[in-house]
Amino acid sequence: MEYNSAAVTGSSGFIGGHLVHALKSSGIDVLEISRTTSSIDVTNWEQVQKMPVQDVVFHLAGITNIQEAFAQPRDVYFTNYVGTLNMLEWCRIYDIKKIVYVSTFVYGVPQYLPVDEKHPTAPNNPYSQSKLMGEELCEAYCRDHGLNVTILRLFNIYGPRQTGNFLIPQILRQLSGGEVMLGDPSPKRDFLYISDVIDTLIAASTSDVDGCNVYNIGSGESYPAGEVADMLADIYFEHTGKNVSIKYTYDKRKSEIADTIANIGKAKKDMKWTPQVDIRTGLSMILRAYLDEHKE
Repeated sequence: MEYNSAAVTGSSGFIGGHLVHALKSSGIDVLEISRTTSSIDVTNWEQVQKMPVQDVVFHLAGITNIQEAFAQPRDVYFTNYVGTLNMLEWCRIYDIKKIVYVSTFVYGVPQYLPVDEKHPTAPNNPYSQSKLMGEELCEAYCRDHGLNVTILRLFNIYGPRQTGNFLIPQILRQLSGGEVMLGDPSPKRDFLYISDVIDTLIAASTSDVDGCNVYNIGSGESYPAGEVADMLADIYFEHTGKNVSIKYTYDKRKSEIADTIANIGKAKKDMKWTPQVDIRTGLSMILRAYLDEHKE
């Protein structure tokens, strides 16, 4: 499917910013939707109704911080659910060709690895629960109104300009001090570099598969937090000649999951998408970008 225009909600966020740049570089006319940059709030139906119609919608907007989700659950449910409802209704009214809905890991503690799309869903925090509720809305709008929706369940994404308390930004902020302090080194995650995420978002938007389709998006491999920290410390030494020590508090986070690995066979088959960036290459690129930004 080809298109000339796209709306990106959450356009000022980590993934949204990279996506907007990629779309514009391809000649796509992009409507950037963000409270901070366009003053459009997707939970405000009056504002959403006034938006100019686009060919495709990428819905990324929402509250994504899990700690914030536990502290302010009503805000998370309202923002993530109502925002999704409004975008789906906008697509229905104006006959938008396709909406790509960015979801998350909604499986809870895995019953088996790697996790495929048929694995039972069992969200273990308000954020994941709100995203699954959004998926159910997508399925309902597809069933009842024929809306074409692609749902991408992203695993652990990393890359330049990521902020917050995610593992890799935490490590990057501490490297120059010569010591990195982290919590538990044992949880394993499936890390995917941002450029691979953008590739799959675009592949989802151009796919000719109709209906409502769900895809796991990850690398298909997992690494412990401690190993990721060690790799970044090694790469930092290669770039700067400075040694870094890694220490751990061994604190366990609420609702921690020991391991996640995505089965990405369905995305490979349907969207002809395959990750291109291995973890060490991705870590090298994010470190180089961080050092350049901070003039180290």
